[in-house]
Amino acid sequence: MYSLTNEQIAFIEDDIRRNGIETEEVRENLLDHICCIVEQTMKEGDHFEGVYQQTIQQFYETELKEIEKETQYLLTFKNYYVMKKLMIISGTSSAFLLLVGSFFKAMHLPGAGVLLVLGVVFFSMVFLPMLYVVKSKELKTAGDKGVLGLSIAMGSLLCLAAMFKVMHWPGANVMWISGIGISLIALLPLYFFNGIKNPDRRLNTIVTSVILVGVLGVLFMLTRVHRPVNNTVYQPTGQVEKR
Repeated sequence: MYSLTNEQIAFIEDDIRRNGIETEEVRENLLDHICCIVEQTMKEGDHFEGVYQQTIQQFYETELKEIEKETQYLLTFKNYYVMKKLMIISGTSSAFLLLVGSFFKAMHLPGAGVLLVLGVVFFSMVFLPMLYVVKSKELKTAGDKGVLGLSIAMGSLLCLAAMFKVMHWPGANVMWISGIGISLIALLPLYFFNGIKNPDRRLNTIVTSVILVGVLGVLFMLTRVHRPVNNTVYQPTGQVEKR
């Protein structure tokens, strides 16, 4: 079997690079395959460049760079599948933790707080970001991606605010009001004006916007804005007690 010289191998590598193959791993694998085929095909008296050109044409239809594009597409699809699977697992786990934690809290069983905190953290910090990564690949316009990103951010903020309220941690009310306020001032108009431009989505956008206004209104109705006023009780002894 014919063995390629170092100069011939360097020529093949330079030609692969000139044809637009930039990824080092793809370039090395392609170089190895082409060298093996050339060495097996090459016979006494054959011209190296002629055999090489016949060999390299087997790897593409229009240009050699197609190989790199197909490889990147396959890697992206593989990562997308993995992310989608992790998203489903994290969403299912967080839903289970929240359900069990809510049951424990209603029954005043120990461990309710830990389960609720884990459920909210998994849901807002793992599931929702993965949901954005997966769904953003399916969206084409920047407006749709912006609406999705802001929705995910506000969903995470409201979930964390609810957890802070349940656990009686400081800052819960600020987070809650901020989440509702940003949703009303920024998210709702962005969603409405981005969706109403598309005739196919116009009706769904209007209906969904009305539902969002109602839901956000109910959430704000449940918000305690002012602290309760202290009641002053006068004791028979003349001392004043504040409650």
